[in-house]
Amino acid sequence: MNNLKTKVLLALAGLTLTGASVLPATTALADSTDKNISTKISFEQATKTALKEAKTGKITQIELENKKNKPVYEVTILDDKTEKEYKINGNSGKVIKHSTEDISADKEDVKLSQATPKLSLNDAEKKAKEKYSSAKLREIKLDIENGKTVYKVKLQDNNKKIKLVLNADDGAIISEKTK
Repeated sequence: MNNLKTKVLLALAGLTLTGASVLPATTALADSTDKNISTKISFEQATKTALKEAKTGKITQIELENKKNKPVYEVTILDDKTEKEYKINGNSGKVIKHSTEDISADKEDVKLSQATPKLSLNDAEKKAKEKYSSAKLREIKLDIENGKTVYKVKLQDNNKKIKLVLNADDGAIISEKTK
């Protein structure tokens, strides 16, 4: 028994000395389970729920995550002075949690809240799905890059992760990365 413990400790010490880590394997497992997130409500339904609760503002981000083995949409809504974040159950469509933060001192968030893209979040989703029809949407975020309003879109197609940056006015793909 002591011999086995010694071998395990030496193996772990060897991993530490060579710079190897057990962490990447754990991360890979977490990533592989994320692709299997299934929901009963859509991104569009989650955005409608958040807008109904917020009453004012515009959605600047929506992301689907797996929280404690349950699908959760995180929806961010900005108005001129406030960031409202809603966590919505991906199966029931009910708001689980919400928070509000003052953004009046954050110039980037205020500028983003005042942006007027011609394409809606739903239109950006459709543009991404035109190119990657079998991929599942994970996140859409309105952002400003180099003075242009863009949508950053993350998709998952089996083990392939796809990141797109779309022009928020015409839906043209500005950049595309897959891994």
